[in-house]
Amino acid sequence: MASRAGVHLAEASGIAVAFRESWQRGLVPRDPRDRMAFEHEQQQQQYQRDLVRLETRRHRLRRAFKWGTGTAVVAGSAAASDLISLLGTGNGLDVWFWLGAPVAVLSAMVARSSSKSVNQLEPPQPPTAPPPPPLPLPKGALGATESMRLHTVRVHLAQLIPTISGLHEEAAAELRRADFEAAPALAALVERLFVIYHVSAGMVGTGAAVTAQTSGEEIRRRLAEGVSMYEDLLNAALQMLSVPDPLSAPNARLELTVRELISYSEGLRVAANTPKLA
Repeated sequence: MASRAGVHLAEASGIAVAFRESWQRGLVPRDPRDRMAFEHEQQQQQYQRDLVRLETRRHRLRRAFKWGTGTAVVAGSAAASDLISLLGTGNGLDVWFWLGAPVAVLSAMVARSSSKSVNQLEPPQPPTAPPPPPLPLPKGALGATESMRLHTVRVHLAQLIPTISGLHEEAAAELRRADFEAAPALAALVERLFVIYHVSAGMVGTGAAVTAQTSGEEIRRRLAEGVSMYEDLLNAALQMLSVPDPLSAPNARLELTVRELISYSEGLRVAANTPKLA
């Protein structure tokens, strides 16, 4: 009965774990851009939680250091006073020495350990998931083509990075870093063009519309330059896919296996043809 109960409990636990994993996977959006936004938000929230935990631990260790230092000073002073009184009067050690000396030593050890732990604290790793690409500008807006190119190239790059990570982790980390640093600046340019689009559409024929059009053309040119660099980055990443993977070269492994099987077959054939000794 106990064995059956254990089996049923294990099955129930497995079902619960599978349900939780499927539920968590269900939270991840299917759309590539929405998935990028989800991952970026998740990392940002985790980073903020890690910062709060770090600051809480630092505050706790500093408080322990102050408490240990203060207690060690007070207890050590009491023990030293009793010891000085002994040297002056010749009487035996009082309870203050036997109580103060161990407390002073333990408190000093706590203060030293807390100070060492504070110095060894390391800040959490900053998030690496870049923000999602901005939504493309409406058709007919200045920079609409460039914003669509930016959206497309960034989505493709995000989908390509996990594959690059399997080939070369450092190259994938460099791609993430470059995307993380460049994405906000280009997104800000798209946002400016969106504002200019509304100004131009709402104030047709005015000086503000002309000024907005002139400023928008300069912003569009800078956005086009950034998108071209992004496309060069994507092309370089695509070229890495043709580089052979030294850890999993299928041709070399298959060739080695074929040779081993041939050698094994030949050994069996020789053993079968060898006459047995009487």
